[in-house]
Amino acid sequence: MKKTTSKSKARYGISRIDDDIQNSHAWRVSLRRYGKMYVKNFPDKKCGGKRKALQQAKHYRDELLDKYPPMTRKHFCSIIRSNNKTGISGVYSYSKPYMLRDGTVKECWYWEANWPNASHQSVSARFSVKQFGENMAKKMAIQARERGLDSVNGDFWASDRGVVI
Repeated sequence: MKKTTSKSKARYGISRIDDDIQNSHAWRVSLRRYGKMYVKNFPDKKCGGKRKALQQAKHYRDELLDKYPPMTRKHFCSIIRSNNKTGISGVYSYSKPYMLRDGTVKECWYWEANWPNASHQSVSARFSVKQFGENMAKKMAIQARERGLDSVNGDFWASDRGVVI
């Protein structure tokens, strides 16, 4: 795996536009924060050259990062998604079907909690409704999720930046 270089970290949120057909050459700052996009171009011509345009782009990007820091992983994990039916992020109930010897299909119901670990992999804990009862299984899943989120730290990233597999 190739790790992120300091050069690519220095250009976080900044990309290059070189379009010879449109004669457009610029650095672009593009960051999304809490559902809003912040985009601004720094054309070489208007900024006094490619290096000065990059300096201005970095300055603007740094101002944006100061004003709108990246979302924490814990905050990202607590967002209620549109398909959530329990009202609790990362906690849901589901049934697991199984077949009896006579061919009858039965279901085991569970409450499950999910959260990310330090290496961005999903961890889960499930609790049987049959074993603990509906309310207790749900309560245990919520508590497991809360304990799991206590170990989540750092900023949220959609992927490991600069890592090539």
